[in-house]
Amino acid sequence: MKTSTIVKTVLDFDVAEYVNAVRAGGRRQLDPALRGRMADLYVDLGGVLTEAPGSIDTGERRVLRLAELALQSEWKLAATTEPHDERDRPGVLEGPRGTRYQPYSNVRLLNHALGTQKHSSDACIERQCRQALRFLVGSWLGWEERTLRGQEPWAHLDLPTARDSGERLSRLSALDDAMAAWPRLPAAGAAPASRWEDYLGEAGRSRILEYLINMPQTRKHEENVFLRLIHLTEVTTSGILARTVAGNAWLESGAYAEAARCFERAAELAVMQFDIMLVLRRTMSVDSFLGFRKDTENASAIQMTSAQTLHIHLLGIHPAKVEALGEIQENAFLLLYVNRHFRPLRSLLQELPQDTDETRPVFAAARALDETLFRWRRLHLGLAHRYLPGETMGSGGTAGAPYLSGFYHDRIFDPEGELFPHPVPVSMPPLDERVRARSVFSPFN
Repeated sequence: MKTSTIVKTVLDFDVAEYVNAVRAGGRRQLDPALRGRMADLYVDLGGVLTEAPGSIDTGERRVLRLAELALQSEWKLAATTEPHDERDRPGVLEGPRGTRYQPYSNVRLLNHALGTQKHSSDACIERQCRQALRFLVGSWLGWEERTLRGQEPWAHLDLPTARDSGERLSRLSALDDAMAAWPRLPAAGAAPASRWEDYLGEAGRSRILEYLINMPQTRKHEENVFLRLIHLTEVTTSGILARTVAGNAWLESGAYAEAARCFERAAELAVMQFDIMLVLRRTMSVDSFLGFRKDTENASAIQMTSAQTLHIHLLGIHPAKVEALGEIQENAFLLLYVNRHFRPLRSLLQELPQDTDETRPVFAAARALDETLFRWRRLHLGLAHRYLPGETMGSGGTAGAPYLSGFYHDRIFDPEGELFPHPVPVSMPPLDERVRARSVFSPFN
């Protein structure tokens, strides 16, 4: 197919038809012909973007790069239903195919909306994360309210009880009120736009968040809720990570006041992350969770690159995580942090005196961040025990709650506020030759 034909086919693709089809039947029931067409377009578009870059103007390239992210998710999911493997794109937006975390949650589209792929500053990333958080919480709240009134046709199967719905709405309203002074994104519009170019710019970010990232496999209400929680966790994690990386850099340069401010901002977002997780606590029944869990297949939070990266920048690589990271193709590159030049926050704090006027604010902010993230992990573990009882395996082949139990106590400070010693040093394991280093915020994440 000629370059001009491929470009025209992608630009003419009806995005609204695709979104409406997913919402009508769930992503699992998407017409195989439509998914196959999107998968083929992804492969064809890759050739155009890499082999004929000079034939596309800058404006079209921006649109095509955005379309590529959505097409790639369906290309990955097509591997479970359609034989497209012979048209693979090795090395381009890499990662295994099938129903895994990246395509299931559309995390690359989410990162596009957050602007984390554009070498932005930590302050810019935090601002855009706050915008996205306010938008997503408001979107979730409005959707739940319409559902309760019987005015929402999307994902109306397996609804929560009136009590659970009321409690959830109360918690979401409190979050929405807490964000009232945060920066706001434009409205997304009452219906999805048909053309990719309408998903660019500030208004486009809203449309991505409203229409392109939340695509449940089923029509079940609680799977929709589950995905909303995933996206909010991703957004808060990105903001915390941006501020942590910046804070570490300020520490290494001796700029203690700037480092303390970064950790304070990270801790504020960590509090919001904890409060967001509380929305789910005892407002989703175990039966409802298990009712959609099988449809998530191999999509597992252990594949969540942002969370693993944050943990490493705070604490380094835990010896017991080496094998798990190496076995996950999406995250194997994180083992490259095992080198003498990288120092996580725990190592940097070990070298600082704690009792000077300059460093006290650093330690106070780092303790607040460490404590709040520990509370979140404890809450997450409690939810895992509730929704994955007994010996139930976690998604993605993990041991579920027992796996989380092995790491949730890994902290920078002990309960008395004293620094924990370093864990046993980790040795670099053998890695596949295709594993390459990435920046913290990379288009490949």
